Amino acid sequence: MATKSALTKTLDDLAIATDLLLSAKNGVRTYAVALTETATPEVRKVLKKQLDKAIELHEKIAQYMIDNEMYHAYDVEEQVNHDLKKADKALDLAKG
Repeated sequence: MATKSALTKTLDDLAIATDLLLSAKNGVRTYAVALTETATPEVRKVLKKQLDKAIELHEKIAQYMIDNEMYHAYDVEEQVNHDLKKADKALDLAKG
């Protein structure tokens, strides 16, 4: 069995990566909404560039998580099992 510090590091890395992924996704959403609300071509051009960068960032984070087996985007059953295991580890850590 892994040590408590190893479990904590794994959960910390997962929490940080997940938070970053969700923040990137929110950024994509925000730029997309702003793009639909703008009236000037100049602002639209800037927002499109920012949206493209936000999409690229989201893709990089998601790929990092997939490569490090933190995220199973193409296998829902595997993702559910992964999430349940992490929840069990978090509960074990909370018990001390």
